[in-house]
Amino acid sequence: MSTGVDMALDDVIKQSSRGSGGVVRGGRPPRRSSARSSAPYQRSKAPLGEAVGTMSGASVSELAASDNPKLKVSGESKPNSVAGAICNIVREGQKLPSLLATGPAALNQACKAMAIARKYLHEEPDDKGGPVEIVIKPTFEGDIRQSSNVSYELHRAAEIIEREPSEDDLTVKDKTDCFKLAGAIAGRVRDGEDVSITTKGPVPVLVTTKAIALAQEYVAEEGLSLSFTVQFRDLEALQPRDCRREAAAERHAERHAERHAER
Repeated sequence: MSTGVDMALDDVIKQSSRGSGGVVRGGRPPRRSSARSSAPYQRSKAPLGEAVGTMSGASVSELAASDNPKLKVSGESKPNSVAGAICNIVREGQKLPSLLATGPAALNQACKAMAIARKYLHEEPDDKGGPVEIVIKPTFEGDIRQSSNVSYELHRAAEIIEREPSEDDLTVKDKTDCFKLAGAIAGRVRDGEDVSITTKGPVPVLVTTKAIALAQEYVAEEGLSLSFTVQFRDLEALQPRDCRREAAAERHAERHAERHAER
């Protein structure tokens, strides 16, 4: 059921918007003089711009009814449009789609879209009457060292996840070693700690996604499961971390990477 997998999301959005009056933030159609729902997005039978789970140009209902709804994100995709598509699929089918992305720019847009959708879904009751929280598991196609083809699998969490930035958060830059970062993540997870990573820009997002995927493999050996969620934060409000803590985390990550390589 992946006939439209190679069709860019925004191309289909342009097609659907010609006859549907356009799409605005959160996937809503233009506001009409009706006092209906105050939800951050509305139901729509118009073709979904970025749907790839069914035929290209599939409606929200058709995609939501499929067993494995998928959205393809490119580096040119608009995060608000992708977020609206995610929300509409959840509303129609009470299931979460996967996002397919290739390359740093596409991964960056996908993560922005997931952060926006997460905010919308917090305001939308699910079939049990509560808000919807999502967690994400990344899967790479091919060798993770060389690959940038990612499937972000979205899952429903049991409760809303809230966490404020702290000086203990890990920071990722363009040249961060994803294996060392994965070791640091796995080490904290084994110790029962929450892990928060601050990142900005396409390449750091790719590095972070690789590190999380690697950490999933590390902790799986011990029967642990790892997923993440994403949100926007004001980086100006964050204080620099203690250099000694950063060095200790790097040493721990190096030791873990060495042990893993010896196995």
